[in-house]
Amino acid sequence: MKSGPPNFKASVVLFCWHGDLENDRGGGNTLAIDRLRFLIGSGFDVHLLSRTRSGAAVTAGCREVWQVGDSLHHAVARRRFRSMKRNRIGWVLNSLGLRKSKKFQQLIATEQASYDNRVSLARNAKQSGQSPAFRKRRMPPLIGGAAVVIDVVKPDIVFVSFAWNAVIFDSCPPETFKIIDTHDIQHRRAIVASAAGGNLDDRDCSIEEECGELGKADLLLGIQSDEAAILEQLCVDVRVVTAGHSPPVMAQRGSPGDSNTLLFIANLYDPNVIGLQQFLLDDWPALRGAGWNLKVIGKVCNGFSSPVRCVEFLGVVDDLRPHYDEAAIVLNLAAYSTGLPIKTVEGLAAGKVVLARVECSECFDDDVPIVRFRSGQAADALRHLVDDVAMRRNFCDNAVKYAWQGLAPSSIYRDFQGILVRHALWPEAN
Repeated sequence: MKSGPPNFKASVVLFCWHGDLENDRGGGNTLAIDRLRFLIGSGFDVHLLSRTRSGAAVTAGCREVWQVGDSLHHAVARRRFRSMKRNRIGWVLNSLGLRKSKKFQQLIATEQASYDNRVSLARNAKQSGQSPAFRKRRMPPLIGGAAVVIDVVKPDIVFVSFAWNAVIFDSCPPETFKIIDTHDIQHRRAIVASAAGGNLDDRDCSIEEECGELGKADLLLGIQSDEAAILEQLCVDVRVVTAGHSPPVMAQRGSPGDSNTLLFIANLYDPNVIGLQQFLLDDWPALRGAGWNLKVIGKVCNGFSSPVRCVEFLGVVDDLRPHYDEAAIVLNLAAYSTGLPIKTVEGLAAGKVVLARVECSECFDDDVPIVRFRSGQAADALRHLVDDVAMRRNFCDNAVKYAWQGLAPSSIYRDFQGILVRHALWPEAN
């Protein structure tokens, strides 16, 4: 295990996210926002580098949001310009204002050249020596932007998601503490998909390539315990801890006794599409005959062009809460599982009855209040809950109890916090 420098004071975290955190709509984005909220709430000074302005991150309390793209060099120039007020000449320059200052215009030109050069280097490196998966998923603007922001912010901790973004660490000084939120064992995804009749070939990579990238980190976050155990075997020189998902627990409203709505929320992702296809073929006729309706929300709807009786394909919505409130039961239909079944976790945090395929509930202990089913057996699994309102409420009560205890930040992030305390990186340890 790599050892952290003694008395290392952690105050600044640069959190790098490849996607869009503008809205909190569940799934991987919600997990990223959960990480941000935990770090901010723990006292870290968090900067976010993201593809969008990320309103959800701003609301969570990020110190500064750096947006990847053409405007990044302007933001960096403003930061450097304002830092000049620490001396008398800088104070005079600041008094002239940004637009009137030739120094500011010079900074803009300098930072633009620096950003363009960093992005160009990342783009050239992307074309050589990498698997198709890593070439496809690496974003030169994010990698180049991270190098620029690291130089100006000088973070104590750099936090990235997914193994292919470990290349960002190449721009970090040696003393920077480097964290990868793995989200998955990447080299296993295509194999698991193929065995289940799916196709994730665009995510295929070799074990050697993944280990080479993971080895750049000081700490790896495994999203569930089984994956953390695999990471420990693969990366014996890097510390690994398990850190799942701790979404906010919604108000305890349970599942309305008069509701006959099943709710499935998912992204356009191969296991979700296959799972919903199988559910509609094998399970839906019997469930529809028993009086259930189904709402499908998210980009997974893009994979279904034909109408289905008693099924509403709503697409992307602005607010998930009303749909959670209305639903009797929340579904997780993924036909195979890699990573953490986030929708199962979020259904429990919503205080709902959760019906999950066995394939996407195996990482949960048997005592977690989940109704498990195999394809073709959903109607049998739900039959005892159709008219038994008391039993349904009991499931909801148990879901809330589990969420408050098993999904609490103090539980999910306990080991993560312990490592940072041990390395004198935790705010309370300084």
